[in-house]
Amino acid sequence: MRLDCTTLERMAHHISLVQECDVVRSGALRLSTPFVYPNGSNVDVFFQEEQSLFERYVLSDYGMTTIYLDNAQVKVDSTDRRRQILTDICAELGVDFRDGAIQVSLLSDQISDISNAIFRLSQACVRVSDFASHQRLRTANAFRDDVEDFFDASGFQYTPDRKVRGPFGSDIKIDFEVNQSFVLVLAAMNEPAAHSSATEIFSKWHDLTLTGYQSSRKFVTIYNSASPAIRPADIQRLAGYSASISYPE
Repeated sequence: MRLDCTTLERMAHHISLVQECDVVRSGALRLSTPFVYPNGSNVDVFFQEEQSLFERYVLSDYGMTTIYLDNAQVKVDSTDRRRQILTDICAELGVDFRDGAIQVSLLSDQISDISNAIFRLSQACVRVSDFASHQRLRTANAFRDDVEDFFDASGFQYTPDRKVRGPFGSDIKIDFEVNQSFVLVLAAMNEPAAHSSATEIFSKWHDLTLTGYQSSRKFVTIYNSASPAIRPADIQRLAGYSASISYPE
């Protein structure tokens, strides 16, 4: 069988975005979609009329994606990094995240295009559920992510990627500002990279000392105690400007 664009478009048009439909206790319609969460269960979306003066409808996951992540012990908006990823996903797909639910609002004249809303909402649910696959969220410096998760779990108020003006006109990037402390994180997979990172951190502490920040901020270097790549001499050198804290030990 020879396929062309016209034939494929006709075939794909008959692929249903709704595999099952039933009514739940709230009166909403539950639509089972062909999209699946990482554990293999189907993404369900719920359609109901909003209580408002206007004829409006809402298509929502009823918080099922958040529940899926909770079961995986992942809080969807617990860190600045996750909140930013969540915001980006919602903006890209034209959906909202409210009170733990991912949803799309529709006016009566938009109902005819509900398939597009189902597609966007379901795709958002799948992408957000990937938060449970922790490795997909980790940055190049995975240890830095671990430190941020610790700050969040401990209830610390912190600001990531803080920029302060250096003594020579350029900005100095600080990994975290926690209370009255500047925190830089040291970790690397191999010894040359670890030494290079330690040298960069040493330079930052030196320049910040010249600006006088040390009188109002405590300088803290957190290093990976499990990494054999970090030289003890580098830690000793950094201790001249900052408190050195090993993590997780």
